[in-house]
Amino acid sequence: MKKLIKLFQIIFSKSEDGLWYDSDERLYDRKGWGICIKFWIGKMIRPVPKFWKKDSNPWKGDSPWFVIRCPWMVAPFVSIALWKFGFYFGFKEFEVKDEHRSMDRYGKWMKEEEFGTDKHPAKYLTLTATFRRTRWK
Repeated sequence: MKKLIKLFQIIFSKSEDGLWYDSDERLYDRKGWGICIKFWIGKMIRPVPKFWKKDSNPWKGDSPWFVIRCPWMVAPFVSIALWKFGFYFGFKEFEVKDEHRSMDRYGKWMKEEEFGTDKHPAKYLTLTATFRRTRWK
């Protein structure tokens, strides 16, 4: 399965869609708030960084300690935004295209059959949690 199925999504917000961490800057309201809850079905892939190495990041080409794969799962995701702060946890989606085959990206830990193409990217879930005080740049 290289696609995700969105089972359920509910959003309460003053503006945007409650997804504070990746919203378009033009739609961002510094005094806004939002809550987004989703449930997905899909394949999960999570590279686990080498935590003992400072700044280890498999998403940017570093070799992971190991990779967790689950062929299918029902997965929740919750995002809460309030003013300039944001928090999210659960399983977030990520896309894999031809450009990610590079050893500077996911090429060290993704299997060849897991890659999508630029025209038809593969979509997977990955476990994540974060608290943010700044927006993505």
